[in-house]
Amino acid sequence: MTCKNNIPPKIPLKRLIEPQRTMNDSFELKKFIFGRIDVKLTLLFLLVGLIAPGIGIGYFYLIANSFLIENSEFFRQQQMLLNASALLIILLIAVNTMIIGFLISRSFSKPIRHLYKATQELEKGNFNVRTNIKTKDELAQLSDAFNRSAFALSNMEQERINLDKSKSEFLSITSHELRTPITPLKVQLQMLQQEYFGKLTEKQKESLEVILRNTERLNKIIEDFLEVSRIEAARLKFIFRYTNVSDIIKETVKFMNGFAKQKNISLMIICGTLPSIEVDPDRISQVLRNLIHNAIKFSPESSSIEIGAQVKKDFIRFSVKDKGVGLNADDQIRIFEPFYQVNGSPSKSYGGTGLGLTICRGIIEAQKGKIWVESTPTVGSTFYFTIPLRPVYIIDPIKILFSKKEDIEKKIHNELMNTLGPMGEIEFNELKQKHSLNKDDLFEYVATLEKQSILRHIHAEKLKRNIGNIFCIEDQKEEKLQIHKELPGDKR
Repeated sequence: MTCKNNIPPKIPLKRLIEPQRTMNDSFELKKFIFGRIDVKLTLLFLLVGLIAPGIGIGYFYLIANSFLIENSEFFRQQQMLLNASALLIILLIAVNTMIIGFLISRSFSKPIRHLYKATQELEKGNFNVRTNIKTKDELAQLSDAFNRSAFALSNMEQERINLDKSKSEFLSITSHELRTPITPLKVQLQMLQQEYFGKLTEKQKESLEVILRNTERLNKIIEDFLEVSRIEAARLKFIFRYTNVSDIIKETVKFMNGFAKQKNISLMIICGTLPSIEVDPDRISQVLRNLIHNAIKFSPESSSIEIGAQVKKDFIRFSVKDKGVGLNADDQIRIFEPFYQVNGSPSKSYGGTGLGLTICRGIIEAQKGKIWVESTPTVGSTFYFTIPLRPVYIIDPIKILFSKKEDIEKKIHNELMNTLGPMGEIEFNELKQKHSLNKDDLFEYVATLEKQSILRHIHAEKLKRNIGNIFCIEDQKEEKLQIHKELPGDKR
C-alpha cells in the first residue's frame, strides 16, 4: 500500500499502542538472536568461540600422545602444560560468556535507551524526533508506532502554530478595518449634534447623545484591540528618553485631578527622591492613568488615593492605593485577565472593555517588569508595578488573548501540589496573586524553600528541573511560531 507525500497510513490506536502478531508471523529464534547482534561483534564471538575449544583440543591431543613416551621428566612437563591449558580454557570460556552476556544485554538496553531519549525530546516539544530501530522484533514495531505518533503530533503542532498566527493576523486586520469608518462617523455625528445641518428637537439631541456615547465606546474597544495586537506581535512602540520619574507622576496626577473632583476624591503623591532614567514617559503615564482611573471608579466619595514610587534595587516600584470596595482572593488572581470584570461591581455602569488592566500588564511585562495587586475586601486595594532602571529595547511578543497561560499555570499547580502536598495550593495562589508564576520567580521561590529547610536539596533540584521543563516546552513552541512568522512569503 502506498501513500502520497510519504504520509504513513492511518492505523488504529490499539495497534499503535499494542502491535499484534499475525498468524503468519512465526517466531524464529535464530532471527531473534542474530538480528540483535552487530555483524562484526557476531564474527568476533564466533572466532573466540572456535579458538578456545580448538586450543583445548590441540593441547589435550599432545598430552594424550605424551603418555606413550616413557619419560617421566617429559611427563611432568606435559602435566604442567595440561594445568596451564585447563586454566587458559577456563579463562577463555569465562571471557566468551561475558561477551555473550554483554552483547545480549546491550541488544535489549540500547533500543530501549534510544526510545527513552526520544520520548524525553517529545515531552520537551520536539515533535521532529524520530527513532531508527531495526531489530526486526517487537521493539522495531514499537519504534515505528512511536514515529507515527510523533508525525501526527508534529502535524497537530503545525496546525496550532498556523491557527495562532491566523488569530493574531485576524485581530490586527479587523481592528484596523473597523477603525477606518469610525473617524468619519464621529465627525458626522458631531456636526449633526452642533446643528450644522439644521435645528434639532430635544428628542433628536438625546438620541444623538446616545449614539455618540456608544460610538466613543466602540472607538475605545477598537483602540484596545489595536493595542493588544501590537503587544502580541511585539510591535508595541516605546520612545525612550531621559525623564525624571517624579515629573511623570506629577503630570499624570494633575491630569487625573479633573476626574477625581467629580467624586470629591483627593489624589496624594507619596514618594521620595526619584532618579532621571531612560524611559518612555507616555507608557508609564498610560499605566498610571489606568490604575488611578480604576481607583477613582471604585472608591467612595470624599476619600483619598495615594500614588507612590520607590527605588528598589535595579527597578522602580510604583503603587496606587485606594480605600474602595477591595477584591477577594479569586478576583485578585484574575483581575489582569482579558475581559474579566469583578462580579457584583459597578464596573459595567462605567462601561469599558475589560482590557485596560490586561494592556497595562502587556506594557509592563514588555519592559520585563511586574504588575500585581494586594487587596482586602471593603478596605481597599493597592496596585503595584515595576519598571527597570535600564530600558529594554528588544521587545518580545506577549500572548494576551491567545495564550497558553492557563495550561502552564495548571502544570505549575500540579508540580507544587506533588512536592508540597496541601500547602502547595496555598503557595500557588499566593504566587499567582503576586504574578510570580514566571520561571525566574519560581526558581527564586524554590531556592527560598530550600534555604528555609522546607525542601531537601534533592527535592528542590527536582522541582526546579520540572518547572524548567514546563517553560522549556513553551519557549520552544513560541520559538517555532516566531520562526514560522519570519519565513519568506508570509504576509506582514
